[in-house]
Amino acid sequence: PFWLKPLGLQRSGLWGPVCTFRASHLSAMGKKSYQNYGKSFRKPKRPFEKERLDSEMKIIGEYGLKNKREVWRVNFALAKIRTAARTLLTLDEKSE
Repeated sequence: PFWLKPLGLQRSGLWGPVCTFRASHLSAMGKKSYQNYGKSFRKPKRPFEKERLDSEMKIIGEYGLKNKREVWRVNFALAKIRTAARTLLTLDEKSE
């Protein structure tokens, strides 16, 4: 964000992979290109589902997480692993 640029917080560890950049994306004019490389979490489709809210609060209290986004990030990573495993299991043995 523009209001954090004078403080130098954009490239610090506070923002994680959100504000990372690659050297290959630097243009010839010398400008830096900040780019997101992919989603790290997915919000739930139903924001006020009581069972899900209660289970998330239980997980946050049990493991000492900072916020719900950390729960969503782990769920998203597990979902990506599950889909990759599902596609690998459906491949033919000859195509390996």
